[in-house]
Amino acid sequence: MRDDLCRIGIIDIGSNSIRLVIYDTTPAGGYKIIKECKSSARLSEKITKEGRLEQKDMMTVVPILLQFKEVCQAFDVDKIRAGATAAIRNAANSEEIITYLSEASSIPIEVISGHQEAYFGFLGVINAFDVEDGFVIDIGGGSTEITLFRGRRYQHSISFPFGAVNTNVLFGMGGNWNGEQVRKLQAYVIGRLVEHSWLNTGIGLPLFGLGGTLRSLGKLDQKQREYSLPNSHGYTMSTETIDRFMSILPEMTFEKRKDLDGLSKSRADIIVSGLIIFQTVYQYIHASSAIISGEGLREGMLHDLLEPESPVRDSALDYSLSTILRFDIRASKKHLDHICKLAHSLFTSLQGEGNIKEQEMLIYVSIMLHRTGSNINYYQSKRHTRYWLMNSPIRGLTHRQLILCAMIASYSTKSRKQKLSTLHKDILLASDEEWIHKLGTLVQLSIALDGSETGVVNDLEAKLHGNNLDIHLKGVHSLLLGVEDIENALKAFKNVWGLKVKLDFPSSV
Repeated sequence: MRDDLCRIGIIDIGSNSIRLVIYDTTPAGGYKIIKECKSSARLSEKITKEGRLEQKDMMTVVPILLQFKEVCQAFDVDKIRAGATAAIRNAANSEEIITYLSEASSIPIEVISGHQEAYFGFLGVINAFDVEDGFVIDIGGGSTEITLFRGRRYQHSISFPFGAVNTNVLFGMGGNWNGEQVRKLQAYVIGRLVEHSWLNTGIGLPLFGLGGTLRSLGKLDQKQREYSLPNSHGYTMSTETIDRFMSILPEMTFEKRKDLDGLSKSRADIIVSGLIIFQTVYQYIHASSAIISGEGLREGMLHDLLEPESPVRDSALDYSLSTILRFDIRASKKHLDHICKLAHSLFTSLQGEGNIKEQEMLIYVSIMLHRTGSNINYYQSKRHTRYWLMNSPIRGLTHRQLILCAMIASYSTKSRKQKLSTLHKDILLASDEEWIHKLGTLVQLSIALDGSETGVVNDLEAKLHGNNLDIHLKGVHSLLLGVEDIENALKAFKNVWGLKVKLDFPSSV
């Protein structure tokens, strides 16, 4: 597996926690997480009134870094990149801290500037979503970065020296809040936002959120809604949801918050300060919605390391699929592309309705990933494919699209007798049930036409005449393998689409 891979360890020395993530990376810049370690250090709480981190507190970090280094050695890591953010960056003795930690751990550590931190967060987000314009907010323990991007390109950013940990120390009372404290923190944040006019130039854009505050709010909301796809990445929260949290969480005591289902006890004290910062920014920029990103600073540091000249991908979905195909799919790209060609010829003949572009995308992704389940069990691959896709690292899809692809890719002839959207009716549209069946049968028929994976059916020509569909298959010799699978798939296809189908094979062309 590692013949052409480079194994990279990224260490993020943050204000709230210190984390190591190890990635296997490809020459094309794709990556896969293979290990993660975390320690809650809360460095920003240890900064003195004079703005220093004393040596006794520096010393607490060294054993963590040394253990991270041992983990990297155990995993045969080829390269380590370590960066320190706000707590150390803003310390009065920042240079002393970096020198001490680098020498004591034998790991070269760089100070990540506020501008770099914002830029790396943007890289993490833009390569994980297919979105043109938006804001990114990264609320850390000791700083908050806000970035505006347009046309998938970085435009402006600012790093503020306040985060969930240090504002909790300054404005909160051990995690307990009253109305006056909330208003003071809101006024403090607004007082810094008004200094940057570009923050008012993106009214109505989505706000992509990084960091533990947003992930925690998302988990809380999913628990309360009994959300049927508990994935953090791509989860969207509305203005009403954010306002509801603001009306509930600050009034709760710290002890009561620790018992909230979905909220980590280690974050129960700082969730309110993080929420206040977030909602204040959200309202100030007039965002349309909040979307959680599972990728941010560390992935941005990785993108910058792997592709420093061109770290932004044109399509997050294509980039994600190519990476998955490299790591997780045991099928030839040539075979998958051939199925896509057959499916495209079939689909274009049907004169579909609705969002044609989205339907074509769903067909493409479903075909590319329909073999994932065979990695677990070839004979039960469809069941495993559905689970894998719903819990997969596919980027560039909404939660709804992810569910649709999972159901289409795992579709079987028995599926046509089932209502497949019921389990996820809180996410799917009413019209999606019909398209799961239509696209599912079309994909399965296309797969069956190249069941031998030899390209014996090298193309097809389909023509629709009223309720009759004539499919003319083109091949170089008689079809002997997979005939029964084609017949079963064709039967389901005819029933779901309500068509009379004439399948003509073979014809040497």
